[in-house]
Amino acid sequence: MGTLTRPAIAFVNPSVGFSDRRKSKPIGLAYIMAYLEKSGFPSSGFDFGDSEDDAVELAAHYGLDRFDVVGFSVYNESFRAAIAMAEWIKNRRPECLIVLGGPHATAVHEHILRRYSCVDVVVRREGEEAMLDLVRGLDVGPGVGPGVDGGDRAGLTGIKGTTWRAPGGAGLLVNEDRDFVPDLDQIPFPDAEFTSHSGYPDLTYYDEVQGRLKAALTICSSRSCPYNCSFCGVLTIGRKYRSREAERVVAELLHFRARHGVNYEHVYFSDANFFVSPTRALEVAEALYEADPQVTFSFGTRVNQILKAAEVLPRLKECGLRFIELGIESASEPVLERLAKHVKPEVNVAAVRLLKRLGIEISLDFIMLDPATTLPDVRANLEFLREAGFYDYVPHDHLYTALVLYEGTPIRDYYARRFGVVFDPDDLPSPFTLFELPEVQRFSDTLRAFRKRWQDRIDDALAQGELALASMADGSDGSDGLRGPDDSDLPRESHARLQLDVVSLRHAPNLFMERLLEDAEAGFPLLDEGGVEAGEDDGLEALLPSLGHDRVHLHDLIERTEAAAREAGFAQAPGAGAVGPHGRD
Repeated sequence: MGTLTRPAIAFVNPSVGFSDRRKSKPIGLAYIMAYLEKSGFPSSGFDFGDSEDDAVELAAHYGLDRFDVVGFSVYNESFRAAIAMAEWIKNRRPECLIVLGGPHATAVHEHILRRYSCVDVVVRREGEEAMLDLVRGLDVGPGVGPGVDGGDRAGLTGIKGTTWRAPGGAGLLVNEDRDFVPDLDQIPFPDAEFTSHSGYPDLTYYDEVQGRLKAALTICSSRSCPYNCSFCGVLTIGRKYRSREAERVVAELLHFRARHGVNYEHVYFSDANFFVSPTRALEVAEALYEADPQVTFSFGTRVNQILKAAEVLPRLKECGLRFIELGIESASEPVLERLAKHVKPEVNVAAVRLLKRLGIEISLDFIMLDPATTLPDVRANLEFLREAGFYDYVPHDHLYTALVLYEGTPIRDYYARRFGVVFDPDDLPSPFTLFELPEVQRFSDTLRAFRKRWQDRIDDALAQGELALASMADGSDGSDGLRGPDDSDLPRESHARLQLDVVSLRHAPNLFMERLLEDAEAGFPLLDEGGVEAGEDDGLEALLPSLGHDRVHLHDLIERTEAAAREAGFAQAPGAGAVGPHGRD
């Protein structure tokens, strides 16, 4: 019998076309790679997720044509980059098996195979078991059936959960769905390494309670979500919720501590919805606390679940809960109905009040605009943000968000019917070009112009100003606390002025947005008086609020804050400002 030939396997996370400063490893691919490794099939991982380089140049630079199997995990944003790489590989190595998976590939699997001859197979929904069946089918001796030499692969085309192009061009072979992995604890930890084009920043969390920076680890303790929000890509993969045992979550933390030589003390749970079962969430929290009382954690969930399980929250806080990423999305009832959130605006308010009363930080998930947004919808959102105390919330990304119509989601179908159009399955339409009302379009264009011109400068000045405030407070700027060496009041006065300026910078985007909304509600008289079209920078001047303790121009406020930071020894290069670890675009 001939010697078995293991296929050379690569998994690729293609670029989404922009750089994300909060980049982390693609955990879905890491799970598949670890699952194959456990069965004796090692693979190589390539993560180009935040690369802005040409896709083909990346494929050539990293030699993706040397593999027998290349699997791409694709989202709407990364689909075209994946296809460009796949075509390049296929032209140079026709026998290579090109596999696509992920939410977008699952949603339009038939379309992909009909339009793109470079793709051989789509793995739908979860990928571990189907990929293992695929590579096992290729793992045969030379000249025996399907193999890495590009021979007949007919024996592979019946694998559950896959879609193939039928031999001879006779249509498609859409195999029956594969059952979801029932026991997530049987899947190895996602211990896979990736060649990254840009590297990974250290993941940290600043624990204000303990007053120190902690090394952090991302852990996925469950899969899917039983709810049906109309905009959520989880629906593409499936709503069958499954969770891991608390002991395995603790074991994963300890595993990566030993593996990386890093004492991880904060866990970011990346679950689509960690709080589906409050009892199970409490078991995980208590297991982490028992293993190491210094460990803190955070997770994401829905507002209605917060209220239903309010009695569990104090104990979760005792066990180290620091913040919850809260899917509020909107304060407008019509928008919440379109998003299929099945909650009322008052539920959002009640959940926020509860968490604030308990002293649990909130990370804000928000969709400011959707294609059918009206100015009253925007007004409801701004009033909610003000009244709920989110004017001090940073980063300011939530002010600029617009609903993205991902392929495979009900909301995309809803707007296709509403607009009477057929969206190209390959395209992800810009959410900033779909507004039905011209006044909302102009509002959005002007808001985006403000973001482009001012937001990075605000972020940089805020980062520097807050560091300077901290140094003044603890005396590390050379003074004795808030007083100078001669016991004068000048440092205290400087501290107070800088505090007011920093607070004003935090509020600046919110205040600009309020003035812009007032102008929009009045028919844009201030913008029109400037004699400019929507979105042009010069039209912003009339809307900029006066800020700071002495009501100065935003430009002057930024320069003054940066000067105070330089005086305290905390100057930094423009564009280097950091945002919180749980901010979201």
